[in-house]
Amino acid sequence: MTGRSQPRRSPGIRRPIVVRREGNRLRFVGRVNALAHRQFMWTLHECRKLGYQDIILDFSRCESAFPIGMIPLLPHTDALRREGVDVSVELPGTEQLARLFRNTNWAHFLEPERYSTSDTVHDRHLAAQRFDDSAQQQRLVNEFMDVVMRNLTLERDVIAGLEWSINEITDNVLNHAECEEGGIVQVSTFREARKVAFGVADSGQGILNSLREGHPSLRKDAQAIGEAMKAGVTRNPDAGQGNGIAGTLRIATMSGGAFEITSGLAQVVVRTDPADAHPDPHSDAQVYERRERQRLQGTVVYAEIGLDASFHLSDALGFSGEPHQPVDIIELQYETEGGDAVVLKLREESTGFGSRPAGRQLRTKCMNLLNAEPSKPLLLDWTAVPLVSSSFADELVGKLFASLGPLAFAARVRNVGMEAMVRGLVDKAIMQRAAQVVSGAIGERDFC
Repeated sequence: MTGRSQPRRSPGIRRPIVVRREGNRLRFVGRVNALAHRQFMWTLHECRKLGYQDIILDFSRCESAFPIGMIPLLPHTDALRREGVDVSVELPGTEQLARLFRNTNWAHFLEPERYSTSDTVHDRHLAAQRFDDSAQQQRLVNEFMDVVMRNLTLERDVIAGLEWSINEITDNVLNHAECEEGGIVQVSTFREARKVAFGVADSGQGILNSLREGHPSLRKDAQAIGEAMKAGVTRNPDAGQGNGIAGTLRIATMSGGAFEITSGLAQVVVRTDPADAHPDPHSDAQVYERRERQRLQGTVVYAEIGLDASFHLSDALGFSGEPHQPVDIIELQYETEGGDAVVLKLREESTGFGSRPAGRQLRTKCMNLLNAEPSKPLLLDWTAVPLVSSSFADELVGKLFASLGPLAFAARVRNVGMEAMVRGLVDKAIMQRAAQVVSGAIGERDFC
């Protein structure tokens, strides 16, 4: 890994002030982005040095906020509360932005006594959520994959790479962070940009303190992050193989995405050219060393994974020179016991059965399952689904029929466990779409 310290800026060029301190009030202005966290830590350090035991995080003049700027702030409030500091929050002045803070759970994690967790269901995003044991972690991973597969049509290797990455990074928190509150994860999908971004943060011991257990010669946070980015480096082989950060880095860069990791006094940022067929994440890495007053309590990993790049997951994870293809969610959750088909149990889906958007999301998921296993049929299991709307039936099955074509649909899609009324609605949707296909009345826009 080649790196460099924070570059020296030319005279007259100044970074915008995002966080201002007014006594014990830390006022966020403008855009809360990646720059905000460094300024937040600086002003927070001043507050602690002056002895304040209550701190106000004031977002009333905030104009926009992004996960890459907000996620690092959340575990800091955990650390402050552990130290007996009272943290209160003022939400943005505009209702739309205040609602974003509530719906993403940012408000809750900044001041849990005042703001409860949001029960808003997001179609394309996973709100910030906490996990502190393996059961919660696995539930969040499954929810993440469900959101992705319902909204974006992906190659099998991309699906498996996303699952592997989020699984490994969240598992690192449980195995290495030694943080009593656990970790916080947030996921966003970007349809137009064709990428998925996730952030995982904790307020634990940090990478340097963790790796020192097995590598006592490490002295700096930047050194520790550099070692963590290498395959097979771990504090304790019994706690893991040390491939989580290295593998996620390779998946992100091979897919044309980006990777950032911050811990203690160091941050490593890796951005690659999506057109580069053989990126070298270590030579592309840029290292930024922070001052003591900008120290991050814990670790934050933020990754963007591109969805259109053609790469083989087995190569990305072939650390020893041998390709490695991990078991993925499609094999574990959607294949039948005999492995001869994939099945989608509609009753277990969270979208409902009464609207076109719900049908559209499930059709996208069906296409992902069909593409992932091109030699296997898809079973749509309607067991315990008493009724669906005509629009839902058309959006899911009618348009799936029209998209695949009569022969491919008949060969690859099977409806099982249907109530008589549901079957009638689905059959009607198929017949109507069949008539449109024959007449040439369907265009590509009908499937957007």
